[in-house]
Amino acid sequence: MIDGPTHMTVSETVRLLPGVHCAVGEGGEVFLVARPRSGSLGRLTAEQLAILRRLATACTVDDLLDDGLTMPLLERLRSGGWLTTTLWGNDNSPLYTLRPRRRRHGAAQNPVPDRVLLSRFAVLRRDGADMLLESAAATCDVHVHDPRVLAFVAGSLTPMPGADAPDQLSPEVGRRLVVDLWREGFLTHQPDAETEQLRLAQWSAHELLFHHHSSKIHGTGGTYWARGRFAPLAGRHRPFDGPAVPLPQPDLARLRATDPTLTAAIEDRRSVREGDEDNPLTLDQLGEFLYRCARVRGVGEYGGLEISDRPYPAGGGVHELEIYPVVRSVTGLHAGLYHYDAHTHRLIRGSAQPSPLRALLKWAGLPQVLFVVTARFGRLMWKYEGTGYALMLKHVGVLYQNMYLVATAMGLAPCAIAVGGADYFAEATGLDPMAESSVGAFTLGSRRPPSSTDADGEGRS
Repeated sequence: MIDGPTHMTVSETVRLLPGVHCAVGEGGEVFLVARPRSGSLGRLTAEQLAILRRLATACTVDDLLDDGLTMPLLERLRSGGWLTTTLWGNDNSPLYTLRPRRRRHGAAQNPVPDRVLLSRFAVLRRDGADMLLESAAATCDVHVHDPRVLAFVAGSLTPMPGADAPDQLSPEVGRRLVVDLWREGFLTHQPDAETEQLRLAQWSAHELLFHHHSSKIHGTGGTYWARGRFAPLAGRHRPFDGPAVPLPQPDLARLRATDPTLTAAIEDRRSVREGDEDNPLTLDQLGEFLYRCARVRGVGEYGGLEISDRPYPAGGGVHELEIYPVVRSVTGLHAGLYHYDAHTHRLIRGSAQPSPLRALLKWAGLPQVLFVVTARFGRLMWKYEGTGYALMLKHVGVLYQNMYLVATAMGLAPCAIAVGGADYFAEATGLDPMAESSVGAFTLGSRRPPSSTDADGEGRS
């Protein structure tokens, strides 16, 4: 076993994590505060309090210990997630920096097992001039400044003795790196350790990292980070070059008086996967459905962005979602790919590669109409930082619910699809998937009379 030594001669500097504040209570108790957490260090001597204040800037550990900082207090700061630590090489160049995100759990104090390997949740990517090793299951991020550290991390992909160090690093630095990676949660002691419990096995690496990043409160959200760097995208999508098909508009006053109640629509809502092929959807029904679900009711400007009001809510009124009806069977409308222009309530015919379009319809179960829901990513991500994609998926959910309730009120056959068929759609349209891509899909058809409805065609999803 490798135990973390109480002190090493490895050169290291530490400083308080940016955003940490020190406060002293009436009784002399010292608190560290960094939203959303705080911690007590108890009563400190004047000397220790002065050292704590010095940690607002980087200090060498040796100097701090010589000046009166105790190892127990240093370890409390480290395990509490208050200190950023940088390890240095003999040539006075930085090797790696540990930047904590939360406090360590108790198991991190256990000795390093004889054999360890890299956690399956660890992700390595470039971050500016450095490489960043991160994991939503770990307690810190590791900023790698020296490629020799990367060689060590690469070696961690296969089981290795905990005492071994890569040839490129000195044994002492390698030993310290093993301890740091173990304590912070980047290493595991056996291949199946992260799959034998549901709480870990249920997560893929990308889903857990996405949840971690999109759930942050600070430094994310509507920051308008792209303002001054990139022009915002227009609120209205550039139309296709094909012919336009005006859509009928429903009489909303009549619907207010004759529609089923909200309770009835919610309680009667079902996923219906098969339509009535003998009596397919009509153009009037398609027009009413889109008008009630997604038309633009008004436009405006806020924060440099064009915004709009529609029947479903969207963050900041940005409304980045677009609807592309792929029509197989609608009375009064040619089959093919269309874009719904929500500003003018009309369909614009688009050209598409026939083979991927057929594959898209087949993948969806050959519905009478498949609505491909796309996102123009730049519309939302120009404003929202770090949470934009998660917000888009929430918007897809509220649009789905709108579609379900309207279709139920109209007596139609609706069904949401869990994934959007992004590859098929990109192949069919030639749209740049980095700029606009499918994020959802929804099928719609006419509904068979109740007496002839197939039990297998309906679900409670």
